Amino acid sequence: MTRSIVAALLALCAIPCGAAEEIHSVLPAVATICVHVPGGVEVDGDLSDAAWGRAASVSGFTISGADMLAPNQTEFRVLRDDEALYLGVRCLEENMQGLKTDVTTRDGSVWHDDVIEMFFDVDHDHDSFYQLAVNAIATRFDARSGSRTWDADWEAEASIGPESWAIEVRVPFASLNTDPPEVGEVWGLNVCRERLAEGSGNRVLHNWSNVQGNFLRPWLFGHLYFAGEQFQLTDGVAREIHGRIEVPARVYLTDELALIGPEGVEERLTYQGMLARAFGEAGRLHELHADLASAYREHPDAPFRDEFEPLNERFEHLRGLAETEEAISSVQWAHQTIQISRLTTELRELTWKVKIALLLSEA
Repeated sequence: MTRSIVAALLALCAIPCGAAEEIHSVLPAVATICVHVPGGVEVDGDLSDAAWGRAASVSGFTISGADMLAPNQTEFRVLRDDEALYLGVRCLEENMQGLKTDVTTRDGSVWHDDVIEMFFDVDHDHDSFYQLAVNAIATRFDARSGSRTWDADWEAEASIGPESWAIEVRVPFASLNTDPPEVGEVWGLNVCRERLAEGSGNRVLHNWSNVQGNFLRPWLFGHLYFAGEQFQLTDGVAREIHGRIEVPARVYLTDELALIGPEGVEERLTYQGMLARAFGEAGRLHELHADLASAYREHPDAPFRDEFEPLNERFEHLRGLAETEEAISSVQWAHQTIQISRLTTELRELTWKVKIALLLSEA
């Protein structure tokens, strides 16, 4: 399910030929918007600051090198004021006990921990870039185009919760050797995650823009469009963004994903609509749930009912989100799309357990 959904998104825009393919081998590209907020954001690791509500929620992280949505999704938001860029990142984590936070020294090997890495191509030349990394206890690392000798003046704080961890950063434009961007300017941007909490001892790479297993590939970064305090994605603005990045793109907005091309906005897909479509097309999920629900109605004392009840609650939660008229965020869409696949597998396994138990009881 997760693979087919992302593949369908990729197929919605045609892949152009020529120089654009040399910049982005995975198309359409991804992009998002950075709006201006006077006064910026207080950097304390707490993403409840009201200012973050003005930023688009960006998610849909994939396993690097694959077209499959990553379990334990990541969500980020970007804002700016007159002097600095702000990023807030939240990492969903089902194994918080396994979160690795061993590195405590500035410019230490934070990639040996659970870590978020941020990449900025401020010249948008698809070549040079700045790299900032922060683990779950706010240990910082920075480098410039792969050189670890570069250090910048920037802030980072982190917080750890019961089901996620988060970071908040403030990066002065001066630290990136650039002037405050003008409205309409575009940077290269990528946000990536190295997940060690999986529990197997393996490092799993997640990325927003798919850099095919190597984070240091600026020609495959996504794009960040700098807007003013008020922003609407009109056809004119979409044409402007396309003209800057020169390839079709999926633009992550507050409650929708917009597909843009040379003529402007080609399609708008709400995150709720995308989830509703995925849920509606999950025929096997509906069959398995209906069969088990029917079995427990006919056989109230059938075994494993205690296992069915939480699965049924998750199914009904999915149904509620799929049928709601309210907007959902990109991370809700991505996380719940993954749950469709997981829930199908768990219901299938439970179905076999129940069938075998009933057969044995009748023998």
